[in-house]
Amino acid sequence: MSEVYSSAGGSSAAELTRDWADRVAANREQAERLREDSDGGDHYRPLASAFRADPRRSGDSALEALLSIAKPEDTWVDVGAGAGRFSLPLALQVRRVIAVEPSPAMRAELANLQIEHGITNVDLRDQRWPSEDPEISGMADVALISHVGYDIEQMGSFLDTMERAATRECVALQYDRSPGSMFWQVWPEIHGEEQVHLPGAVEFIELLEARGAEVEASDLERRGDRQRFVFDEPEAAMDWARRRLWLSENSAKLPALRKAVADLLVERDGGWSLPDQPKQMLIRWRTR
Repeated sequence: MSEVYSSAGGSSAAELTRDWADRVAANREQAERLREDSDGGDHYRPLASAFRADPRRSGDSALEALLSIAKPEDTWVDVGAGAGRFSLPLALQVRRVIAVEPSPAMRAELANLQIEHGITNVDLRDQRWPSEDPEISGMADVALISHVGYDIEQMGSFLDTMERAATRECVALQYDRSPGSMFWQVWPEIHGEEQVHLPGAVEFIELLEARGAEVEASDLERRGDRQRFVFDEPEAAMDWARRRLWLSENSAKLPALRKAVADLLVERDGGWSLPDQPKQMLIRWRTR
């Protein structure tokens, strides 16, 4: 079911943009203070292979929602395209996809998948947004972000760039809370403090409507989202938790984390999952 949002209540766009930036900055300060080892400048390097997906897959509710929007003559720009989870299947349905991805590891995975599946109409770019590049204006019919934005401090400028890029509409897939907070319950026990939460879909919609956008938001079924929140074995969940809590592979806190994660997990959908599952939303707004 879709719901149309048309006006913000209370805070101005400037206030909400500042609040977004403050939360992102506070989350980053916490992560940098608690981080036990460096990510070498590419946070996704050890994780990139986990984001691979079959471009011709079925049963993914988010992908089905995107494909229902796409037109054969379209050009889409996928900002933060990752390993091409949506760029590649979209490319099978539209004229062209511009995949913007700053992570070298993610770009490598996307490029490999292009070759494996013979997909030639994806323009892969190493670029960071927000951007003042004039070539971005009107570069696509649709601008897409998929679980990008939670940790973008300059969110107002990012949205400006996104809206400048798209001639028809902008589309976002967002969870009601950041995936980085998926193990928030164990933070106090491991770090002695609550996790600073990043903004999620609710804040995203509120900011858009405060900026004057008419927003259509739809809750998505959980189909196709298994790999992110259901683990084949508890040790796999443990590894994700370690990374989310910024612990090293030989951290002295690992025994406590292993117990905390084991106590938290529940058996679900043929694997091990967290007790509270985030809600995924499709968010759309016009740009002209």
